[in-house]
Amino acid sequence: MTFSKSKSGAGLALLLLCTANFLDAMDVSTIGVALPAIQAELGMEATSLQWAVSAYVLGYGGFLLLGGRVADVFGHRRVFLWSLAIFAAASIAGGFVDSGPTLIAARLIKGIAAAFTAPAALALLLSVFGEGTARAKALGVFASTGATGFVLGMVLGGAATIFSWRATLVMGAPVAIMTLFLAPLALPADPKRTGPRPAFDWAGALTITPGLLLFVFGITNAAAAGWQAFATWGSLIASLALILLFLAVEARHADPMVPLGMFRRAKLRHANAIAALFQGAYVGFQFLATLYYQNVIGWSAFTTGFCFALGGVFVMFLAPRFASLAQNRGATGLMAIGVGLQAFSYIFWVTALGHVDPILLVLCSQIPLGLGYALTYPSVQVAALSDVEDDKSGLASGLLFASFQIGGGIVLAAASAVFGAAPHFGWDPYVAGIAFVALLAVAITLLAAAGPRTSAARPSAYQAAE
Repeated sequence: MTFSKSKSGAGLALLLLCTANFLDAMDVSTIGVALPAIQAELGMEATSLQWAVSAYVLGYGGFLLLGGRVADVFGHRRVFLWSLAIFAAASIAGGFVDSGPTLIAARLIKGIAAAFTAPAALALLLSVFGEGTARAKALGVFASTGATGFVLGMVLGGAATIFSWRATLVMGAPVAIMTLFLAPLALPADPKRTGPRPAFDWAGALTITPGLLLFVFGITNAAAAGWQAFATWGSLIASLALILLFLAVEARHADPMVPLGMFRRAKLRHANAIAALFQGAYVGFQFLATLYYQNVIGWSAFTTGFCFALGGVFVMFLAPRFASLAQNRGATGLMAIGVGLQAFSYIFWVTALGHVDPILLVLCSQIPLGLGYALTYPSVQVAALSDVEDDKSGLASGLLFASFQIGGGIVLAAASAVFGAAPHFGWDPYVAGIAFVALLAVAITLLAAAGPRTSAARPSAYQAAE
């Protein structure tokens, strides 16, 4: 359904949904540059410090499928408002933490809240805007705010840390509260059901949610403790068992949480794979480049965060235009070009390292990287949602956002392993780590180019569920 024929009404709805999306994405990376200050005040061990970042990703990635399905069953607006309220409360509570465990708990709760907010927000956007150009432009703006929030998270975190590291936790709360007050006036009410509410698949929820949590925990722990640690491989084995059990449950359930036919949709499957891999490559590069700028060059947290501002500007202004282009011309080619530009940026960074001035290194790598991200991120979203019914849009959004989070964790763990092992072979760890990311990006480019072709214009109705 279309919420309003008024451009101002639809514009306000888009602003509120994009604001929530920006906050969710920003919190993934904003606390990273504040870790030294957090360690100094709370006295956290280095092994537990990384969970100040990872706890958010754990909750976000682990609950996304559940969040998407809950939004579809219980109402997109209702779930959006409740989860955004919890996000705001956890943000405020984060400013008063007095120990490592309470900090990690606040971050985990924020991540879980974001896992319910993000798919509900994207589903609301699809219901507010009808088919065609209006939806393409709105989806482009939505995608650009999420990408910008993630890319500029470190910039904002570095600026906030000048005042206090606690500001990195609290600064989203006032914006979230303002959004909560305005949302009931702008967002469409959940439609009244004419029939019985779909039965909620508790068996599916109780297998896939802990399965994803253990998977995200395992790959995140691998980056800190290594693959040989019991917590790493034990979590991954338990995760595999739960996911296999989930698939068995879903195959027999009358109203499954995730209809297995969703995975037979070529465009959705391909878009999720590209989302996981290209986001993972970017996260791996961001992690290693940040270490290099701070530990080798000696730049401050704010300067290091500001290195990624140029890419964020490209994403902010160009992603909406590329989303419309993907909608009208097809997303597959744009995805391939976007990841190809990122691969070029990583290759340039590796080959130019030590041979050009660091400032020039940042500028010349950020231009193709920002352009590539602005091309790829909205194209992936357009492709993933191009043949999904409105009543499954929350679930499809959850699958897509989960791919981003889980892919980031997997590739980061692999890049960290290469980084740690490189000195044993006499290699420079930064060159080896980002060379791995560059080779992966080349492979992703080929995979993106080989994807299913999308038509220039969307069909007038969604394809029937498989």
